[in-house]
Amino acid sequence: MGLAARFERLVPDLSATLLRFPVPAALSVALCIYSNLFAISNGEQGFNVATGAAAAFIAAGGAHLFAEGRKLPKLFGIMLALAAAAAAAGLGFFTKVFSTNLLFLFAGLMPVLMIAPYLRSGAGQEALWLFNLRLGLAVLLAAIIGLLFGAGLSAIVEALNLLFGVGLYGQLHEHIWLTAMALVAPLYGLSLVPRDLEEGIVIETQRGTLLERGVSVLINYVAVPVIAIYALILHAYGIKIILDGELPHGQVATMVSIFAIGGTATWLVAWPWREQGTRLLRLFMRFWFFLLVAPAVLLAVAIQRRLADYGVTPDRYGIILVAVWVAALVFYLAIRRNRADMRAILGAAALLLLVGAVGPMGANGLTVSSQFTRLVALLENHGILADGKLAKDSKRLDATTASAGYSMLIALKDAGGLGRLRPWFADDAKNPFIGNGEDWALIGMLSERLGFSMSTPDADYVNFTANRPATIAMPQGASLIGPLQATQRYDTKTPQPPMSAMFDATVLTIILENRRIDYPLADLLKQVKARLSADQSVQPSITFDLSPGVTIAIDQFYANGNSTPQLGNMRFWLILRPAP
Repeated sequence: MGLAARFERLVPDLSATLLRFPVPAALSVALCIYSNLFAISNGEQGFNVATGAAAAFIAAGGAHLFAEGRKLPKLFGIMLALAAAAAAAGLGFFTKVFSTNLLFLFAGLMPVLMIAPYLRSGAGQEALWLFNLRLGLAVLLAAIIGLLFGAGLSAIVEALNLLFGVGLYGQLHEHIWLTAMALVAPLYGLSLVPRDLEEGIVIETQRGTLLERGVSVLINYVAVPVIAIYALILHAYGIKIILDGELPHGQVATMVSIFAIGGTATWLVAWPWREQGTRLLRLFMRFWFFLLVAPAVLLAVAIQRRLADYGVTPDRYGIILVAVWVAALVFYLAIRRNRADMRAILGAAALLLLVGAVGPMGANGLTVSSQFTRLVALLENHGILADGKLAKDSKRLDATTASAGYSMLIALKDAGGLGRLRPWFADDAKNPFIGNGEDWALIGMLSERLGFSMSTPDADYVNFTANRPATIAMPQGASLIGPLQATQRYDTKTPQPPMSAMFDATVLTIILENRRIDYPLADLLKQVKARLSADQSVQPSITFDLSPGVTIAIDQFYANGNSTPQLGNMRFWLILRPAP
């Protein structure tokens, strides 16, 4: 049996799949080859290639389905898929150039794929629903096949190594999983994409089937009742806000977003049962838009407050998109009700997400401009920045201001916008941007230079974990006890149990079976510091005598001489020598 035939058995209808989706299939093969040859050692570039190829795969698949749904010539469909793949690949690969937010990009491409075959007049809602049910199953099965492929081959490799010592090590597991994710799962998924785009769901013919018994029970007796209860809670909270006269706080925006997205997803799934479900489900299908009105207002108020306090971030930008989408849904469903077109609901979500995925007004672009403006204002208010230039001498800001400034730096890093700060350091001899990427090392240097460092100036830290053994002579009759862990003692009323070590503000107290040892923390810190290795990479356990006949061996220690208590954490052993 040839290789092609063997692969045909693994991926059913391979030839038909390649003919139907030539561009996504070619992308999958190319990504598999690239990943196995280069991606493991290419770091960030390998990641960018993978994200670009994944975006191109989805976009090209959607283009093929669009052409197939409209019965366009095969060559035209291939050209359209190539164009869509090129555009998506550019956005996924050149993320810094286009200020791409990958989460928004992929979230926007998915609903495009879901409605692509039905972007034409006369498309039936029943066919759209059944297509997406089968598409979801195809994605799930493809993921399972990829997982089984990777796990199975990895298990075989480990079995051969363990039982026969064949020495299959190195990066073999990485190659196996890259092949599973880049080739096996995508091609298998393509082979399972529904072929009949016109067949629609007819509930009357599904009586007693797994679909009717499974999905129907889920939406009628689980999803819709839960959403109804959730709606009551949110409306009660809205009334509480009005009565108390206080704006919403905490995670209200996230809760409302989940409610809106989850409820609309349930509405879409429940569509075939809109006339035949339980009374609660039929009411839900008819009046879902009414349930969205109050939460939409609550969402708008909550996100406005968060933006005023903390500026734009990708998460908050996403909530803004949800608010816009919900407002459009309220208006649309109020007019259409049960006649609402699922393409409009999914298409609006796709449009908003793709608009928010790229450009200066997208999630990352707007985050950078918002957080940069806030950072400039903070630094100017504290005299650290003036006319685009930093003061020569940096000063340490108070904890609250430093924390706020540090959060702005993190937001800029996550959105790829730390480069906006580069001109500030053009004449700085210790320019943190020289030799550093936009990583945590750069964040640390910027924090120190801008006064956001949270470290205590007068801190006297001692921190080590022994990485070399210590040799201690054990006289005849000596006892070794340990390891013991010293913990802070908060409850002084309860007697300390035997074989324990606790410390208060000034003293370490060790209770053994028939012995108590008290040792001042200041002396403990002094003894440890005197025995620290000059080279922390070679640090043996620290030993000294706590009292006559008692030697301590410390292999883990953390303390700050300027805090109260000085000791933070200590693990140690005790050697008890017999009395002379």
